[in-house]
Amino acid sequence: MAQSQSRKLSGLRSTDYTTDNKKPATKKMNKIVFRFWVINFLISISLFFIYRIVISETKMIDGNFFEKFIQILELILNIGFSTIYFIAMIISSFAIFLNLIAKIRNNFYWSLLAFLGIPLFCVLFIVIKLLIDIHLHNLTILTKLAIFSIIYLLLTTIEFLLFRKRINKLKTE
Repeated sequence: MAQSQSRKLSGLRSTDYTTDNKKPATKKMNKIVFRFWVINFLISISLFFIYRIVISETKMIDGNFFEKFIQILELILNIGFSTIYFIAMIISSFAIFLNLIAKIRNNFYWSLLAFLGIPLFCVLFIVIKLLIDIHLHNLTILTKLAIFSIIYLLLTTIEFLLFRKRINKLKTE
């Protein structure tokens, strides 16, 4: 009795959260969200490996011991940035699962935030930090990270637009 009363108060029906009575449309929606998550996850992994390749292909200049030491430190920093970048992309790709919730999926802005919220925050943070470093210190250590973050944001935006197109198509059927 208390359980059904709390469901009425929260606005949920017993069919909203049980897995036994899933409608075919819900199963189809779960497959769509999962498919887009897999695509985003593969994009994340491929960009991570490409970023690592770009880091490893960085030309080392001949110079004195101090210049070589600075280049090694820059390489270590870039490897650390690539690891943080990969973790942020994975967390961002898991946020796509928020679209399994009907209220989020059916609202354009909430769905947009689930897809692009974390990547947009990261890009803004990295670009602002990069601009401050360039302006104050003429350092460009975050340039590669900013470029790859913007690429990820653009690919995720395209993926979001395709997701919304698919959702709208499914709604009309």
